[in-house]
Amino acid sequence: MFPSSTNVEGGNMTQHKRIYFTSAIYHICIRGNNRQYVLRTDEDKIIFLKTLSKFKERFGFKVYSLVLMDTHPHLIIEPSCNINISKIMHAIELSYSFKFREKYGYTGHVWQGRFKSNVITGYDYILSCIEYIHNNPVRAGIVVSPNDYLWSSYHFYHSKTNPLEGLICLDKFTE
Repeated sequence: MFPSSTNVEGGNMTQHKRIYFTSAIYHICIRGNNRQYVLRTDEDKIIFLKTLSKFKERFGFKVYSLVLMDTHPHLIIEPSCNINISKIMHAIELSYSFKFREKYGYTGHVWQGRFKSNVITGYDYILSCIEYIHNNPVRAGIVVSPNDYLWSSYHFYHSKTNPLEGLICLDKFTE
């Protein structure tokens, strides 16, 4: 669960190089370009979840938590040892962007710059990140309680009956 070694990739004069850790868990946020609504409808959110599931199967990463806001998703992901987080996110972003452009006749960037990522370094930190993610719709004033928001893993954690069955992994919390 804790990062063990690092790799560095990318970067230029305006971007810091992204550092990769093997066996790391990441809190990811991808924002819509200019804060546009990239997950506008329930159908868009379903398309994003199907895209995430497709690449989860292909790359073998684990998803511990998520929330799909209209302007951005938050994810907690643990890549498998043989692939880094940038390759995973590139595939997800590219695939969803193609579907978004096709559906809305949109041209240009769908996502705003690079995805944001923070390495989660301990059990207490992952729990606070999950709580942060689940409370995102509450902080945004969309709902009063995380239980009222359909598009998050909150329901999976609390009722264990959710359409995210097979997508969300609880193995870090049942050991």
